[in-house]
Amino acid sequence: MMRDDPALTFALTLKRWFRANGWPQKITDDWAKDAGIQSATGPWASQVCNAMKAAGYNPKAEFFLALGEFNRFVAEQDVMRVKDTKLRDRLAKTTPLLHENGQPYGAADFWSLYAGLLEPPSAFADSSVALTQDDVDEWVKGMRTKFRQISLEQMCSRAEAWQMLSDALVELNADEKGWVREVLAGLHDPTVDDAQAYINPDDKKQPLAAAMDHLLGSRC
Repeated sequence: MMRDDPALTFALTLKRWFRANGWPQKITDDWAKDAGIQSATGPWASQVCNAMKAAGYNPKAEFFLALGEFNRFVAEQDVMRVKDTKLRDRLAKTTPLLHENGQPYGAADFWSLYAGLLEPPSAFADSSVALTQDDVDEWVKGMRTKFRQISLEQMCSRAEAWQMLSDALVELNADEKGWVREVLAGLHDPTVDDAQAYINPDDKKQPLAAAMDHLLGSRC
């Protein structure tokens, strides 16, 4: 059965799989570049990052082929082929993405999941997603970029841009946390504990992002 938003399901499944193994997004990139492996098609870190964002990304067949090859490597646990010791430790005793019958996902399975023709493994189908520091750092980077765009488009100071943003948050009935102004000013880098109640990695319309998009006319 076709899913309502298969790209988002694919993105969340990748996130949960990577988190379950304690992998950074660049793990596949490091693997592909490691001497003796040399995958000509990745999966590169930029591909994985964009796939995890879901919106606006249309991966090509090469991405699914490379992802299937990486998953096969994890399943076979032939980590002695990896020369970098830190990378080898990160890949050792990790778990491939598996069907319910224990069969590892191949390239066609990854594509079918992306297309909505395949349900995600039950272990990664839970709607709750644990927030990580990578999520928080990515959110901070995006919000600071949008805040700068507001200042530039309105030809105003950061203080004036903050007042406009505060007003927009009130209009949207958003719960603005006290540390948000310090974050946008570059005076505070939030931790997972700071952001736990504010950032939902599954939510495409987080309060601050929604207010900024409102000011920018949803152009970014």
